[in-house]
Amino acid sequence: MSQAETSSYWDSFYSSRKKGAPAYPSQFAAFAVNELTDIDGVIEFGCGNGRDSEFFATCGFDLLGLDASVEAIELCRSRSAHEHTRYVQCLAGAAKDEIKGFLVNKRKVAVYARFFLHAIDENEANAFLDLLSVLLPPESQVFFEYRTIDDADQDKTFGTDHYRRYVNHQDMLANIERAGFRVTYQIEGRGLAKFRDEDAKVGRCVASKN
Repeated sequence: MSQAETSSYWDSFYSSRKKGAPAYPSQFAAFAVNELTDIDGVIEFGCGNGRDSEFFATCGFDLLGLDASVEAIELCRSRSAHEHTRYVQCLAGAAKDEIKGFLVNKRKVAVYARFFLHAIDENEANAFLDLLSVLLPPESQVFFEYRTIDDADQDKTFGTDHYRRYVNHQDMLANIERAGFRVTYQIEGRGLAKFRDEDAKVGRCVASKN
């Protein structure tokens, strides 16, 4: 499935299911907010309906939310209640200028991406990590959560008619470190991203820019 087809799927999803996607923060966001260390802002990739972005903004962080879906970004903007948030529709590979603009006068930031790395192909994921490695200030943090290979055969609450790449957790950790990050926490398992009857097998990691 191409990026254009993927974006079209999510446009339809956020247009027709505005009330179906959860509006409360995810388990991963609740975990991450306790791990944010002396940072000046949060950049979320694949922000969807803004459930986690708005949570970080409520906690007082400057926030840049990015998503390839036009409908998702429009939904985020309509729901946002915080002056220090900005939502932009763009692909991760085209986000260089947005990231650089957000980093002005910021010493250190966090990048947060839940269920994003498995939504792009391996080449795009490696290019994304390389982009962060080049742009982020030293000691900036990254927070990633993604579906792993043992999750492939599990039933999905939101169906299987869109692109998912099931990730080898150890390979992903190696790629993150190859890109110039130091993994400070990692875990793979169930119970981390449970939603209704679905208990996804996910990898989760926190890393710091060298």
